[in-house]
Amino acid sequence: MSKVKVEIDADLQDLVPQFVENRKKDIESLSVLVEKNDLTAIAQMAHKIKGAAAGYGFVELSELAAQMEVAAKKNDSSPLPDLLKKMKIHFLNIDIHYVPM
Repeated sequence: MSKVKVEIDADLQDLVPQFVENRKKDIESLSVLVEKNDLTAIAQMAHKIKGAAAGYGFVELSELAAQMEVAAKKNDSSPLPDLLKKMKIHFLNIDIHYVPM
């Protein structure tokens, strides 16, 4: 997969490394939750990722988390492994560019 360009407000540059580290931990936690099929916890974690990612400008990550949240709330675990895989691949291929907003 090619790199995914993400444009982030330059004012957030000091905060982004911690954001990225926190999302790595969240995605690891999601992996465990998907394995356990803990739909309530998945919905909560996906909601957290969705909001945080959107706030920093990681639109695609936010959209994947939103899809995961909806599926978990509908008690539909079937798309979760694929969504998690897409989220991991996307996150590993992010190419961050800081731009003045």
